[in-house]
Amino acid sequence: MQQTHQLKLLAGLAVLVAFPVTSLTAFEGHINANTSRGGPPVSMLYTVGTNCVRVEILDTNSPNTVDVVDRPSGVVTLFFPQNRCYMRLTTSGNNAASQPPGMPGMPGARGVMGQPAGDAPGAPGMPMPPAMPGAPGGMAGGLPPGIGPTNFPGMAGGHPQMPPMPQRPQMPAMPQAPAMSGNGGMPAMPMMGGNLELRATGATTNLLGYECQGYEIQQREETMTIWATDQLVPFQVYMPTEPHRFGPARIEEQWGKLFTEKKLFPLLAVLRAPNGVERYHFEVETIKPGRLSTNEYKRFEPPADYVELQPHPF
Repeated sequence: MQQTHQLKLLAGLAVLVAFPVTSLTAFEGHINANTSRGGPPVSMLYTVGTNCVRVEILDTNSPNTVDVVDRPSGVVTLFFPQNRCYMRLTTSGNNAASQPPGMPGMPGARGVMGQPAGDAPGAPGMPMPPAMPGAPGGMAGGLPPGIGPTNFPGMAGGHPQMPPMPQRPQMPAMPQAPAMSGNGGMPAMPMMGGNLELRATGATTNLLGYECQGYEIQQREETMTIWATDQLVPFQVYMPTEPHRFGPARIEEQWGKLFTEKKLFPLLAVLRAPNGVERYHFEVETIKPGRLSTNEYKRFEPPADYVELQPHPF
């Protein structure tokens, strides 16, 4: 009997070894971080709930925009305390679905690029100019026969024979200006535009008790080094206002989306210019897991007296 009990105990231990018990509880709590763009660091607070993340600036000198992200849908709500209003942005700030038909940025516009070939030329919707009336009295060309320039010699058919215009000499191509480097003179401008590629370096480290993987983003001569973990929540870059729809974006405005898509949270990110000067810095200072209170969950919704604003269509 005792031998049978021991066999059952050993079998149970074997099952535990084969299938270790893991925690299925998602992270909930507070993440304090700081960020800077070549100036003094700015303190930030991430309040993480079961389905929402609140991102805010801990600067009490002036009211700052608060970002609230609904994790299942990806909808970002911007709270504007200075105006007591809020705005909802779909798919993490991308409102391409609300773009009106027609030319980009010109709702319903038609013209050379949007007008059928059979329509009248010129600006869309503009009437054709009226034809100029002819000269009175049946004057051909505006003058009676025998009067005016038709009396001068060397004019066949009443029209002077104009000499051919000489061809304008072709201007030589302007030489390209040399690229500015960070070794001397003016500093290189921040690299803009282009699709960023997140590359895993294979290196690992431990930051604040969390195992992190090393990543790099390179664009031209700039390099961004990031250490990120998958044990927290998908990252969300702080947006102080509605994002721009047109024009290239800086690396520091794009890199966060790569980690949001991969469901990683960076604990340290450093962007350096070609001359080695640090141009952008993001670093997590403390991570405090814990259940949020009822009052904290209420802060994921805009206050009752806030007015909702609609995003720009373009």
